[in-house]
Amino acid sequence: MKSTIKWSSIALAVAMGNGLVATQAVADEKAGFIEGASATLSNRTVYFHRDFRNAPTGVNAQSRREETATGFLLNFSSGFSEGPIGLGADVVAMSGIKLDSGKGRAGTGLLPSEYDVTSGPNEYSQIRGAVKARVGLDTELRYGIHHVDNPVVAYDDARLLPNHYSGYSITNSSIEGLFVEAGRMNKRSEMNDSSEFDDVNTWVDRSDKLYYLGGTYDFNDNLGVSLYTSKIDNAWKRHFAGITHTAELGQDLSLTTDLAYYRTSDDSDNTNDFDNNAASLAFTLGMGHHAVTAAYQRISGDSINGFAYDDGAIYLANSVQVLDFELKDERSWQARYDYDFEGLGIPGLSFMTRYVRGSNIDMGPGVSDGKRWERNSELKYTVQNGALEGLGLRWRNATVRQGSVGSDIDENRLIVSYTWTLL
Repeated sequence: MKSTIKWSSIALAVAMGNGLVATQAVADEKAGFIEGASATLSNRTVYFHRDFRNAPTGVNAQSRREETATGFLLNFSSGFSEGPIGLGADVVAMSGIKLDSGKGRAGTGLLPSEYDVTSGPNEYSQIRGAVKARVGLDTELRYGIHHVDNPVVAYDDARLLPNHYSGYSITNSSIEGLFVEAGRMNKRSEMNDSSEFDDVNTWVDRSDKLYYLGGTYDFNDNLGVSLYTSKIDNAWKRHFAGITHTAELGQDLSLTTDLAYYRTSDDSDNTNDFDNNAASLAFTLGMGHHAVTAAYQRISGDSINGFAYDDGAIYLANSVQVLDFELKDERSWQARYDYDFEGLGIPGLSFMTRYVRGSNIDMGPGVSDGKRWERNSELKYTVQNGALEGLGLRWRNATVRQGSVGSDIDENRLIVSYTWTLL
């Protein structure tokens, strides 16, 4: 598949964005630096409990992780100044506050504490910023904080506060239906740490150079494709291709097909081999307020690490709440059901449950056909009106059983969130 990927259209789109004539910029009617500014303040309070059912014994062993914390995220984004090249700036301020933790229970990822620390810091915070420039109508350059979210570079927002990258990027959307982006990320922060940025890769030799290029194209409302490539110095080169298609089968009936494929090649000087292929295929049948999904995922290649990654998310169907089902030679199946309670007259309330089973896992000598499974349930509600309109309530439950592959886990997360619009 890699040989069929053509990047000429992406390069052309970026070139067109950079070469937009001044008359296009004059025609731009977007608001100015102050007039186009926006600001939000979000709060998220999380209770996280993870029970290790077959916890090891020893001085540093944990039978559970249990913490509660609340976090605030202030996001300010300016508009762009007038002229052929518009200038702007963004500021992100984050703060996490400990509500409950303790020795032997820490390490959930909500707070910057370790399992053997009696009491970590009561709060942690950081302020990051970025400068940006808009060329013409549809090209934006950015330097500083990034919440990159694509198949080869993705930030993580699965705990209290999102992590983020630092670097520079360019995006363009001058061709209808086509979005392209390229960038280099130098550093990455953790979700629960206010210290300096970490390197973008920590698998073998630490690296501060992550390059990516790619984009998406929507042929119409029912068919879209995505192509991406990336490289981390002295680690790996990674390519991604994805296709999503929705077929309308009748009134309130549709079938969505989602195909994702990663090709990773080793680019390190060490003995670890990152050569790997990862693919998933998912079918979702939507029936009014119901949806049923079936998915298959396969990992293959020489890498002893399976599908290795440092990002917060990967675009594979069976990357779920706790596990990614990404180990060497792993095959996994998923069955999922979703329901929107608007069908019963309760808008804002939804339910999801799924079961994923992996097998054929190669863990080396002694475990050549490892098996594991994960079951998730999730209930979400967003208040639709009244004084608490916009308040989000969410319960996430996971049961993981891994046998000789890893630890058994029972997990619950309770999340309360709210966002104020300031500008």
